Amino acid sequence: MAVRDIGWVTIAANGSHSWFVHGWTSREAVTYSIVVFPGSGPGVLYPKAHATLTQGEHFQHVNGTFAQKVYIKNNAPFNSCNVHLIAQVESL
Repeated sequence: MAVRDIGWVTIAANGSHSWFVHGWTSREAVTYSIVVFPGSGPGVLYPKAHATLTQGEHFQHVNGTFAQKVYIKNNAPFNSCNVHLIAQVESL
């Protein structure tokens, strides 16, 4: 199984972010994971790293490649968080 770092994003307190990840072949099974680090917030002495990942829609492009849309929600009410999106890819 190969692991690919898709990228990272900073999400504001109680904010969310969606990611459109494309270029997968029809012979690849992809599962996503996140690594979360606490950000900062005014007056927050001990920021939380708390986020939710939801794997959403699945698309096929006209060129035959596949894409998926994933959603990330920052559950920390008073501080931002930094999230790395990781794709675990299994070739069939």
